[in-house]
Amino acid sequence: MFRPLSAREAWLAACLGLLAVGAAAVYAQGWSAAQRDRFVNAQADLTLARANHAISLQKRAGDAPDTAQLAAINGWSTHARSFWLARLEIEQRLEAAATAAHLPAPDIRLAQALEDDTDTPLLKAEVSGPYVAGPWIAFMRALAADRPSFVVDKLDVSDANSAQFALVLLFPVTLDEPPPTEPAP
Repeated sequence: MFRPLSAREAWLAACLGLLAVGAAAVYAQGWSAAQRDRFVNAQADLTLARANHAISLQKRAGDAPDTAQLAAINGWSTHARSFWLARLEIEQRLEAAATAAHLPAPDIRLAQALEDDTDTPLLKAEVSGPYVAGPWIAFMRALAADRPSFVVDKLDVSDANSAQFALVLLFPVTLDEPPPTEPAP
């Protein structure tokens, strides 16, 4: 029934077997690569879902700040009944600190309106003048010791030849204006 294979047939059978093993290896490698890609995509989806969940928890926590946070933020601000009174208070504070620190010839300029592009109303103040290290440091210390808070937005000290400084400060402002009353009919 089965006759013995000739040398040529045995060689062809061996080549066919090797071809089958090679094809199986290529198929297994493709399957393995597809599974690795699937696993990486699943890990990326899981990481994205966790990040979205964390962001949503932060947003929910940020939507309702607690009373202590609101009180702290309120304590950092300059309180006044109107913008102009707040501006005057900040200007007087800057002039008093400059005078106390013996800052030579300070040029103090305040913005004519609050910064609109922030969540917290901020008033921008620019202070410039000749840079003398001792009085300038005393000026900054006097400002830092006085309440309410401020943020240094920009500081530029020119080279040693001209020795000028330009300082931009941002002051949080809370306007405690009474609600407008409607005129009586």
